[in-house]
Amino acid sequence: MTHGLPAAILASLALATPALAERVSIGFEGPGDGPAPAEMPEDGYLVATRNMMISSAEKSGDGTDGTNEIESVMNARGGVMIQRPGAPFQFISLDWQSEKGAPSVVVEGYFGDVLIGTEKFTLPQSAAEGGFVTFRANLLAGVTLDQLVLYPQRNRLGMGALDKVVLDEPSEAIDTSDAGAMSALKT
Repeated sequence: MTHGLPAAILASLALATPALAERVSIGFEGPGDGPAPAEMPEDGYLVATRNMMISSAEKSGDGTDGTNEIESVMNARGGVMIQRPGAPFQFISLDWQSEKGAPSVVVEGYFGDVLIGTEKFTLPQSAAEGGFVTFRANLLAGVTLDQLVLYPQRNRLGMGALDKVVLDEPSEAIDTSDAGAMSALKT
């Protein structure tokens, strides 16, 4: 399923996008507890969600890695899309908080409408009782992207939440004028 973002949002985001010279940490800081908004700007990026909930430190985790976390709604496949129209980026890492079990997060990297690569991160058995784990990009390390789609999933034994996603500038300038249309969360 794909759908475009309203032109007004894209235009205002393009005008508000700062020239970044350092890494950016997307931490889902804008909204409060409850259902995640369908779209929210953060640090020059547009974050779109489907079937996701925002939890503050009072409800999930211990707040040591950030004030908010985002997790999928119970019994639904949730997703988070991060993009920066007209300005590519690189995926560096994500912080994952787990209460128990072995929930996972799948990360898909796109350039235009082309899937560049997929990574799956699962809490290691040594951390099965919970806590924060940083997963560094492997297959997507050093790859230029313009869209990142994350699917943080619960399993029957426990749940997990994204605490932050770290992005950086690409190592070289890329012309994005030929990139395909931005697409929303993939089904």
